[in-house]
Amino acid sequence: MAVPAAILTARPAAERLSRQRETARVRAVELLPGEEVIWRGHPSWCSRIGRYIRWVTAALVLAAIAGASDQETGLPYWQWILVSLVLVAAVVLVDLIRRLATTYTVTTRRLHIRHGILRRIDRSTHIDRVQNLNTRQSLLERVLAVGTVDFDTAGTDAAEASFTFEGVPRPHHLIRRVEELRAGAGSATAHLEGGRAGL
Repeated sequence: MAVPAAILTARPAAERLSRQRETARVRAVELLPGEEVIWRGHPSWCSRIGRYIRWVTAALVLAAIAGASDQETGLPYWQWILVSLVLVAAVVLVDLIRRLATTYTVTTRRLHIRHGILRRIDRSTHIDRVQNLNTRQSLLERVLAVGTVDFDTAGTDAAEASFTFEGVPRPHHLIRRVEELRAGAGSATAHLEGGRAGL
């Protein structure tokens, strides 16, 4: 059966749009020649679940106190419920903006962290400087498969030596990818040095 010409035309356009979006995301890291992105992500909402629970509990307590109070509060009870819901929605919205404004990237050469929307902060370190990889997970984070990955790097001070991806999904998978990358880079370096020694 013949495929309509409109579909054949739409497919390349959709593929170009997809490639343009991916290119725009990669450009945010400003890749070096020959550098490729192997992992990219944001803090997961699951890592904030404890904060959401605290704020929802506080909002419910506020509404319950207002409803159970014998004194006149100046607002009907339904308005206290509305205020509590707006408070929770504001917390979730602010947290969403903060998470989307934080981008973690691992390339074939570097670890990169970008924070902020209006005021932007970029931090980057070479993958060869990573000495140790550690994960931190609470019990709830283990259940939700999220956690924090600490990259101990060869820095001149404590601020540079600690490189942290907070609240990322599947942290052990990320560590495995970085370890594979480091092993591949180490093998390539050893091979190059061996070749030089044989000259």
